[in-house]
Amino acid sequence: MLFKITFNNEYMKLKFFLFLAVLFAAAFTANAQEIAGTYNGTLTVDVIVPEPNEVSIPNQDIIITDEGDGLVGLSILNFSFLGLDLGNLDVAGITASEEGGVVTLSKAEISAGPVIEDLGGLGTLIKLNSASINAGVLTLDLSVYLDVPEIPLEEANVANVTFSGNLTTGILSPKAEKMIIYPTVATDVIMVTGFENAAYSIFNLNGALVKQGKLTTKTINVYALSAGIYILNINGVSAIFIKR
Repeated sequence: MLFKITFNNEYMKLKFFLFLAVLFAAAFTANAQEIAGTYNGTLTVDVIVPEPNEVSIPNQDIIITDEGDGLVGLSILNFSFLGLDLGNLDVAGITASEEGGVVTLSKAEISAGPVIEDLGGLGTLIKLNSASINAGVLTLDLSVYLDVPEIPLEEANVANVTFSGNLTTGILSPKAEKMIIYPTVATDVIMVTGFENAAYSIFNLNGALVKQGKLTTKTINVYALSAGIYILNINGVSAIFIKR
């Protein structure tokens, strides 16, 4: 049996599409995987030089922070090996992409690591080999090199580091309990409260991404969007507005 939906007036039609939009926004919020936070687990340091040695460090904390525009930062807190305390090991500008519920973290470029004061201020380089987050579990593999221009990178590899741990503190990036949009029926711009310096995405009712950027002035220009109903999503929180 086929069903046909008819509308007596534009008001009923608008109410129907708003109802669909609410359902879509709720589903989008529920499925969005929040990856920023503190992960606690076991860090394994496979030392290569001066002689092979493997050290397992339990209860290690790693922090993932949201940098916006699909990028995240990673910090291994109080990192040390070979009796050398290097402090925090930070890698910024990591690309985060999600497929099938698994978030893959990748960065092709080598990152500058901490300086080893006990070795005359010698610098280090960090290479993120692989990393992923699945159901709140972070696994990663990275390599540490000495920053010596005269030595090829692979020959300067002093340690490989692996980690597996669970998300413990939840979201660290700015997230509001409630997003407020004004006006909800807009022609040029919308104002958003509850978030600062956060990346945003706008989707149509078909789920297609139509606009994205970073919220820096509490306003988003929607003038170029076609008339219709849209879902604004920031850090997993969604709200609906109408472009007239």
